[in-house]
Amino acid sequence: MIYLYKHIHKFVLTLSLVFIFGCVSLDDSSNYISHPVQTIDKIQAREMQCVHLFRTDRQESGWNYASATANAIKVLKDQALVAKGNALVIENVYSSRIYRNGYEAEAASVYVSVYKCPFIEEDYNYDY
Repeated sequence: MIYLYKHIHKFVLTLSLVFIFGCVSLDDSSNYISHPVQTIDKIQAREMQCVHLFRTDRQESGWNYASATANAIKVLKDQALVAKGNALVIENVYSSRIYRNGYEAEAASVYVSVYKCPFIEEDYNYDY
């Protein structure tokens, strides 16, 4: 009887672990493609004599605060690309929790300045 209990316990534990790890999203870092809009700091923007285009912000949610911040930066870089900008300076980042469809989620608000800098643009492939 004890022998049967040990095997059932191991089976349930193994099945639970397979189920839990089967629900985890895959890491996208192996499929990472750099964005044509670069993130720089204020000193680099000044030294490269970049032209300030506009300031903007975005709030996005994610699996955690890091993914929410990454999602917001991706959206802001896409906006900058549409406006012919090629660099962002991150001014501020705020983490928060939002409620959407009755669920609580992690969110990040990212505030940036968009610049047009004299980068060598042939290094980037704009095929989207």
